Amino acid sequence: MIRKITTLTSLLLVLLLVAPANVVLQPTGAQRTSQGRPGKEVYRGTIVYIGGPSTFTDFFTLTIDSYTPDAEVRRLTEILGREGQDDFWKTVTKEKRGSIQIGSRLARDINAVWVTNTDEGRKISALAERWLGFGELRRGSRSLDYPFTYIELFVQQDGDVEGTLFPAARLRSKRDNTIEVENFGIYPARLTNIKKKRR
Repeated sequence: MIRKITTLTSLLLVLLLVAPANVVLQPTGAQRTSQGRPGKEVYRGTIVYIGGPSTFTDFFTLTIDSYTPDAEVRRLTEILGREGQDDFWKTVTKEKRGSIQIGSRLARDINAVWVTNTDEGRKISALAERWLGFGELRRGSRSLDYPFTYIELFVQQDGDVEGTLFPAARLRSKRDNTIEVENFGIYPARLTNIKKKRR
């Protein structure tokens, strides 16, 4: 099974695919993180689920109230490496940075959200608690190891927005003080037709 994995340093995420001949996107010196912004950001769009016997769509609304400071991201990274995923989640759920609503489901709190500025625009990454039974390609207790929903948006300078969503994800610490975000499934969902609103 091919899994899409995201590597998170304390300041940014780097996407990679565990498969031969796939390109690993590496950070450049032009990238830097940005902390809280005034006002509230709201993104609405379509989720396209790929994999399994068919492809289907849904809608989502991501509301960002504030960003997780860089120092807090570093602290969370250290907790994951030292204590593991369960203690990481107990710590991060104490924060509320916004919300994510998918389809007709009740909205979930966004517990961590950070933004990385690049030459092309902004990359927004967010973590929320996963909906039970959501995003599974197979049933079974193993899916309980994937308690998160992970969202990533790329906001380009011209205003275009695209992204990905890992419906069920887990986090693992690496020796180089980075975090892997692994999707439970073959491919993450695509986020399309995204519109940004500020209120």
